[in-house]
Amino acid sequence: MPKLSICIPVEPGYAPPIHLVERLLAKPDADIEIIVAPYLDSCRAATDLYERADRDRRLVILPDAPENISAANLWIGIVAAVTGEWLTLVRPGDMIEPDLADVLAYVDRELPGTDALGWNSFQIDASHPRDIPASIAIPRQHHITAMDKTPMLQAFFLWAGALDTPSMPFGLFHGAIRRTLLETILANSGPLSWLTPLPQYEWSARVLMFCEQMALSYRPLSAVDFRPYRPLAIPSPLEGFPFNAGIGVTAAIADIQARLLTDLGSPWNGFGDNFIRACLIDCMKTHDRAAFDAKVAAYREALARCGDGRYAPGFAPEYCPAPSPDRRRGIYGQVLHADRFLGNAVTAQDFYAAASGILSAIKVVTGKALAPREEQAFLDAS
Repeated sequence: MPKLSICIPVEPGYAPPIHLVERLLAKPDADIEIIVAPYLDSCRAATDLYERADRDRRLVILPDAPENISAANLWIGIVAAVTGEWLTLVRPGDMIEPDLADVLAYVDRELPGTDALGWNSFQIDASHPRDIPASIAIPRQHHITAMDKTPMLQAFFLWAGALDTPSMPFGLFHGAIRRTLLETILANSGPLSWLTPLPQYEWSARVLMFCEQMALSYRPLSAVDFRPYRPLAIPSPLEGFPFNAGIGVTAAIADIQARLLTDLGSPWNGFGDNFIRACLIDCMKTHDRAAFDAKVAAYREALARCGDGRYAPGFAPEYCPAPSPDRRRGIYGQVLHADRFLGNAVTAQDFYAAASGILSAIKVVTGKALAPREEQAFLDAS
């Protein structure tokens, strides 16, 4: 049984994960399996990928998924094929730490009972204009620590500290969960489950609700090929619930929250100042004027139907024709603010490669090598 199963669904609009697979399989002793799930014939022309699968039993390519399968069901199909103790899921343009299996072995040893490991991944939009300065925060810390679930529940379901999406780094997508937790989540799925175009947030919600013990890595372990959400006209399956995936990403997540809580027999209590701020930010991140006006009108209509409607009249986000410049550089507390185009990086895979020269080595994280300060202390004492 491998320590880690890495799931890579190839959804419409994504190229085959040739570079990602080659990078992850570069070490012949990496204790992993990689499972690729192509949508239709999305990988058929990638002969190198199939040839690699013939040579390396750690790579498994599933049969082509049928036309019109939802992203959520494509993910359900791929996780059903895993054999590892732990699993994670990334998309073809993302990058995940090739030595993640070693990190999980360390978690098993030092934090036994942990069934969910989270970290803050780098969010890299390859289409970001070079003429607009942007900053990416790189943590200086690298330790892994147990996490209390309560503040994570507040962050996800009550939108504490959120921008347009909850600030909660646990889940299946760019997080790792134990296979026993996967089985618990699937066993507790119902008719209201997985009805979303944003399965990563439903997995986050369900991981958070059903996990027993969480641990957080302060060192980022992946980079996301970020693509702005495009609203899809999918009504909420909950009768009378005003927020849905056709409005924006914040509304789509609210629908996920409400469905899960309905499954569990609880009311949705996410409506409040934090949620309103997230709706405002969702609108302000929409830089096309016509799309912005439509989104504001849709949110205002939904807010008028929520509670006593008092938030709707004053809902007036500011239109921003372009992303705001972020010129922060250098060290601020425990964070290094680096240029978005560090090392001339354009893609998420480029950025993770460049940032890896700054991040602590995985051997330091797992205690297999001394950290620089500890190494100097050892030399001084010798």
